[in-house]
Amino acid sequence: MSGTAPIDPSTGELVKGPVQAQVAQCLRNISAILTAAGSSLEKAVSATLIVADEEDFAGANEEWLKWFPQNPPARQGAKMPVRIADMKVSIAMIAEA
Repeated sequence: MSGTAPIDPSTGELVKGPVQAQVAQCLRNISAILTAAGSSLEKAVSATLIVADEEDFAGANEEWLKWFPQNPPARQGAKMPVRIADMKVSIAMIAEA
């Protein structure tokens, strides 16, 4: 799936706050999308974390490890080329069906 923003589906609003909260929201959104498609986070094979600032990689990684404590999917990072106010992270993921 393409980049998933930290949007709360119940409000349609961007989750503000630290990068950890935004990573958690992105992963909740991705989990819901994968479940609807008959897959799951456990079947994730690759992910791209796109952050607004390099300083956010450490915090993003801290939250990532909570969701994937063992056998995480392959991951790469990139810096967000376009700034969206208050958005610190976007995550793209590939998972098996």
